[in-house]
Amino acid sequence: MKAPFNKISIAEPCLQNWDEMEKGAGFNFCKACSKNVIDFSGYTNAEIIQILANSGTSVCGRLSQSQLNQLNLHLSIVPTTNRNWMKYLGVLAIGMSIFVMDAKAEKINTPVEIAKTIYNKTDDKKPVVPKKIYGYVIGADHKPAAGIRLSILDTKYAAMTDKNGRYEILLDHNFDSSKNQLVVESAQYTGLLILDFSSAKQNDIKLKKAESIIMGRIMMTSKK
Repeated sequence: MKAPFNKISIAEPCLQNWDEMEKGAGFNFCKACSKNVIDFSGYTNAEIIQILANSGTSVCGRLSQSQLNQLNLHLSIVPTTNRNWMKYLGVLAIGMSIFVMDAKAEKINTPVEIAKTIYNKTDDKKPVVPKKIYGYVIGADHKPAAGIRLSILDTKYAAMTDKNGRYEILLDHNFDSSKNQLVVESAQYTGLLILDFSSAKQNDIKLKKAESIIMGRIMMTSKK
């Protein structure tokens, strides 16, 4: 029987540009090494551990430093002498994931509750969507942030802020009002706003410094 894993690491971070890779469903394809790179940023700790443990080959992925730290915390407190260590590890990871959620996971969960306040599911009437939405992006220095690209998640609708931090997005008749997440597209900053279609003017978006993302071949080492 193999010894339990006690450390997860990315010994040699990949220097390839994630945004320039060929896009896939939950992964990007790296032409430099001809491998799929899994985007683990939206995965729970339990899901990451299961994929790494069950993989027959090395896994290339990207995840935040806090995710990597949390995964190693799980491994450090698992009862390593128990033969059913994977069962204990999975249960522990699921339990811990309830309290430690990734920022991208919040994007999935948050709009579900907020969307209920926009319109009643039993009401056949859809909200009237304005022809455009606009608002302002504020930097960490409390000043208008210029040159910030924003997009409505999973749509083609996007805009760039001007020198005053103002953005404006035109919406046509094809727009799906269920797509209500406006996100900041930046390697340096993060930001998320749940759109309110009852008004063209939206609340300000305050930028937060993006957490460092690590990409490369993920190693799982065992105790000797």
